[in-house]
Amino acid sequence: MKKGYLIALIVLTVLTLISLALNGAIIISLLRAQQIALNTVGDARAIVADVGDDTFSYTFKMDQDIPIAVNIPFSEEITVPVNTTIPINTTVIIPIDLGITSYNLEIPINTIVPVDMEFTVPISKTVDIVTTVPLDMDVPIDIPIADTPLVGYLEELDAALARIEAQVGQPFSSED
Repeated sequence: MKKGYLIALIVLTVLTLISLALNGAIIISLLRAQQIALNTVGDARAIVADVGDDTFSYTFKMDQDIPIAVNIPFSEEITVPVNTTIPINTTVIIPIDLGITSYNLEIPINTIVPVDMEFTVPISKTVDIVTTVPLDMDVPIDIPIADTPLVGYLEELDAALARIEAQVGQPFSSED
């Protein structure tokens, strides 16, 4: 009976040691998995922080014809100054009735008439413009993500990842 007891004791000891070795391997694997999870959550938090600092860039291409039809009323008064001299060199014939006969009197006129005046010229017109403007352009658009509502969601995501990181870092805490 001693021999059976000794064999059973040796078998139980071997099984216990195998169980301890397997439990140790499982614990080491779980600790590695925990470290991988911590690294992954840390990397995710870094990516979320980088996305918050990025800028959304896009080039909007516009290639179309824009029709324009417009009536522009124009009403203006323009003052036109006239400052000149007008030379007059002519002969004027004046008929004189002498009762019995008539006589044509020739009067020579040789003079210069100075003109210094201002005229106000009213201009009232409606100008009709009907055309098509071809528009072919690239409009660069740069929107910092920090200036959009998306930054609030990124902050919430970072806070949730921080909570997950804290829970993974301390797996045996009693927070539930």
